[in-house]
Order: sequence, then structure tokens, then C-alpha cells
Amino acid sequence: MTDTQIDAKVTEIELLEAQIKELKALADSAKADLKAELDERKVDMVDTGLHRVFYEAYEKSTVDTKALKADGLYEQYSKKSTNLMFKITDVINA
Repeated sequence: MTDTQIDAKVTEIELLEAQIKELKALADSAKADLKAELDERKVDMVDTGLHRVFYEAYEKSTVDTKALKADGLYEQYSKKSTNLMFKITDVINA
């Protein structure tokens, strides 16, 4: 692949990511509409026959890594992994 082809591919990626961002905003707006409808009905689930839409509170447990680090346990139980990073940056605007 030539440098020109790479630049074209980066431009393609940027355009696609912009479209994804726009579509995500539309999806988020549609989700907000559904949440508002469930709030208005004062329910946490609607069954339309085709779909069940849920909007309810739930509990989630997380690990307090700051406390583990303070106690000296974080390194003992943490796992390290190696990953590949793919990144695109603008040279002109950098």
C-alpha cells in the first residue's frame, strides 16, 4: 500500500467514524425517548408483544483498586497482559 493509499484509508476511517458518531447520537436519542416513556408510565418494563423494554435500577459490585493499592495488595493480585495498539494521529495538527 502506498502512502497515498494509506492516507485515503485513514480518510475513509475518519468518515466512517463520524457516521458512527452521528448514528450513536440518533440511537441515544431514541433510547432517551423510550426511557422518558417508561418514566411517564411509571413502570420499569413494557412488553409490546414484539419487544420487552426495561429501564430499571440494578446493583453492581466493583473493586476498590485505590484501597487495594493502599493496602499493598493490588500488585499481588493484578495480572499483566500485552495488547496491540492501533492509533491514528494527525501530523499536521499535532
